Amino acid sequence: MPTALCHPIWALVWRRLGRALLGLLLAGLGAGPLWAQPLADPRVDWSSADSTHFRVHYRQGQRLQALAVAQAAERVYPRVTQALQWQPRTRTEIVVYSEFDVANGFSTPLPFNLMGVFLTPPDDGELLDNSPWLDLLLVHEFTHAVHLDKVRGVPGVLQNIFGNVPWFIPNVFQPGWMLEGLAVWNESEPSAGRGRLRGPWFEAWLRSERQRGFVSLAELNADGRRLPLNKQYLYGGYFMDFLSRRYGPDKIQALVHRYSGNIVPRLHSAPFEATGKMMDELWLEFLADLTQQVDARAADLLGQPERVGSALTAPLFNIESVAALPAAAGSGWLAVVEDGLSGAHLVRLTADGRQQRVQRVNRGARLDVSVGGTVLLTQPDLCNTLYYSYDLYRLQGSTLEPLSTCAHLRRAVTAGSSLVALQLDAGKSRLVQWLQASALSMSQPPRVLLNPADDTELLDLAAAPDGQRVTVLTRRGADWRLLEVDLGDPAGTEPRLLLQRSAPIQALRHGVAGLEFIIAEGGVPNVWRLQDGQLQRLTHSHTAVLTHAGTAADGSLVSVGIAPQGYVLQRLAQPTVLQALATRVAPPEPAPAPVAALPVGAGLGAERPYSAIRSLYPRAWLPAVSYDRGLSSLGATTSGADALGWHQYAALAQVETSQKELVGSLEYMFVGSHGVSIKRQLTAQAWSTVGDKETTTVFDRSTTLQWLSQFPFSRLERRVVLGVGAASHWVDRVNLSANSTARRRDERLVAALVDVDLSNSDWASEGRNRGWHGTLLVESYRPLSRGDPLRFDGTVVRGDLRGYLALGRSVLALRATEARAQDRTEPFQLGGASDDALQMGPTLNNRQLALRGYRGDEPALNGRNARVLSLEWRTPLADIDRHAMVPAVGINRLSAAVFFDAGGAWNSGNKPDTWRRGVGVELLGEVKLLYALGLQLRLGVAQGLDAPKDTRGYLTAGRSF
Repeated sequence: MPTALCHPIWALVWRRLGRALLGLLLAGLGAGPLWAQPLADPRVDWSSADSTHFRVHYRQGQRLQALAVAQAAERVYPRVTQALQWQPRTRTEIVVYSEFDVANGFSTPLPFNLMGVFLTPPDDGELLDNSPWLDLLLVHEFTHAVHLDKVRGVPGVLQNIFGNVPWFIPNVFQPGWMLEGLAVWNESEPSAGRGRLRGPWFEAWLRSERQRGFVSLAELNADGRRLPLNKQYLYGGYFMDFLSRRYGPDKIQALVHRYSGNIVPRLHSAPFEATGKMMDELWLEFLADLTQQVDARAADLLGQPERVGSALTAPLFNIESVAALPAAAGSGWLAVVEDGLSGAHLVRLTADGRQQRVQRVNRGARLDVSVGGTVLLTQPDLCNTLYYSYDLYRLQGSTLEPLSTCAHLRRAVTAGSSLVALQLDAGKSRLVQWLQASALSMSQPPRVLLNPADDTELLDLAAAPDGQRVTVLTRRGADWRLLEVDLGDPAGTEPRLLLQRSAPIQALRHGVAGLEFIIAEGGVPNVWRLQDGQLQRLTHSHTAVLTHAGTAADGSLVSVGIAPQGYVLQRLAQPTVLQALATRVAPPEPAPAPVAALPVGAGLGAERPYSAIRSLYPRAWLPAVSYDRGLSSLGATTSGADALGWHQYAALAQVETSQKELVGSLEYMFVGSHGVSIKRQLTAQAWSTVGDKETTTVFDRSTTLQWLSQFPFSRLERRVVLGVGAASHWVDRVNLSANSTARRRDERLVAALVDVDLSNSDWASEGRNRGWHGTLLVESYRPLSRGDPLRFDGTVVRGDLRGYLALGRSVLALRATEARAQDRTEPFQLGGASDDALQMGPTLNNRQLALRGYRGDEPALNGRNARVLSLEWRTPLADIDRHAMVPAVGINRLSAAVFFDAGGAWNSGNKPDTWRRGVGVELLGEVKLLYALGLQLRLGVAQGLDAPKDTRGYLTAGRSF
């Protein structure tokens, strides 16, 4: 299943990729739903080329980037395969993405070994270290690839027979902390400042966790909503470090080897062979060791009083950016904050902690405020549906005015009357300038101020108060520099070197007293100032300072720190110099960070156009057997996809042995938007029994065809889909005794839909908790009826509207469904607790509408027109967040819902003759199976209030709407 280098991978990526892979996993190679849009843009040309152990897919024109990826992959290949004592049995596919302005990647074993590489390097946070970016990314993701590929014993035998079936990949079914911990441990070289293990950010989180209390094994196995988001990486990495130190480096490989032979997950006994201890006992030993290690490393740090100021906020889910407002803008501060319940907001703060929401923004937004009060915000969004691009906005009052579209501007500042920004292109950034800070000028090509060499990254910038200079942070290997660029120099002379270090720098701000930034001198991230050839430390944090606003006009410093429950804004009234270090402003040119020598054949072979067929063939199969009152069918199921995710299919093929008829299903999806499916099945209607043998005498042969093309126009928090499609369903009744066949049902229709989804959810919310989602579906039998009096020839219009209102952690959810028919159409049937159109998305020719408290076959609830209204209040009861090891079952959140439904069906007129009402309660449980599989279960009791009233219990998957 997919794994990411950095835990908050964003719903964007896994909405497209992870759901499709998980769908294959849950279906066990059955004909499960095919969902996801691809990550790779199908509107451009792609190429492929091979290295010794990898096949690399990349956009045409990005051969150099693909070569760098291939060389990094070949460098890490021997390191990873030797550490895990395993070589992948097939060539690993790598897709190189330049569509995303974010540092990340993924690895999955389904349907084959596949890794994704996002070219964009990190520019802040825990991934910012001395590792070459591609090496860090690929050693992490290739560790996943080799780890998940490793199999032995019974699962290995079954893979040799059935192929790459999810159930026979043992290491998929283990807690995320083991997967991520192994990759973090393997990526890290603490002595060289590479990787996250023992790095300043992980150490800061450990100190925070020590203060709060380390997490239990059962809770970590469940991977619930407890912060920090990176807890699987944090605890997993330090557990592997503990195992290596206490029991020997070979014990990690022994643990992997043991688990790789599991036919069922056996976490509890996994370490016994290597350590003589069961996992729960070993975990307690690990936590005791971790406590000792953290206390020893933090003793000197905690021996001095913390100097970060008083808290302006309670701990929050996230604080992305903060900037000081000058007197011209009313003083105070602006911050981008998330409380985990209502999305990200731009918030204005005063010195006494008062807050005022200014505007909703996207998560990841970054702020810059000029000395004149101009507020710029760069925030990510989707452009052209597939591109995750940072773009520039200016705050006008309480409105954000867009200045760019798809410009890939991760950071920007106002410098005098101009805009200066860092612009990304396929992982490489350059410093650019627009001479006038207006939306109109952004349409003009920028002036390029600095275009560094390929091995140099531009990560951050800050404008000087005079508007004539900008400071740029550059990195080349382990060489970190602050360079000053003179904007008024038409000759474009070389930038002036201000500072050079061999460790990360980030969060540049020009405060009123000088250039300020964050460095982790002594292993603890704090705010430092560069002044008069000195580095001056302004804060002393017991955890870490993540970002800051720069010293404000009143002399105070607002920063963001790590707290046991999240992140806090803190204000230091009058910072003083706590430590001073001399700097050299003209050091000798250092060599870039050393990398391993390239093995022979590490280059890329000949370039060729991308061909999906090379990876599209089936990699696995499972037998499929079914029996129905004398009808027995034998066959197999399989599925597959290509490397770029443009083509996906799932197939079930069977032969019914007595009638010699082919039955089964086939689903195919192109670029996640255009799907066709066919399904054929036999259902016994009458049979005779002699002894124990049943013989079918009458059966129905049903065939369903469907095509649906959807055209998405997506943003991060706004999704619009237009769709067209057609469906056909016919049923023949076959009477074997009379040797006759009669057509009993023949429905053919065309459809069009509009789907507008402005609803969203948050980390701590109970499902979707804000916004609304509306769907309009028009289906017409008329174009395909051909005047046949036995066929439907009318039109059906169905509208669904769902709304969500957050009430703290609870949600008030409303649903309204209206269906109207003209001429002869198949009637609607109300009843039951599930509605596929609301829970799985648009489905054609679906005439079942949920109305809880009724069976779903009552004639009084059947009609050509229908109306259903629902009001539902959902609230969390407890975040249990526990996952047992024996058996491997867990539960995260347990919630409750109270609902009122009302509906009716009718054949003529404009409203139901009689309303049927239902009330009830539901328990919603987030169940986890085998550590890897999440399932939303809904257990309910509904009481119908009107005849034919009844009390009905039910257990279903998914939310009601």
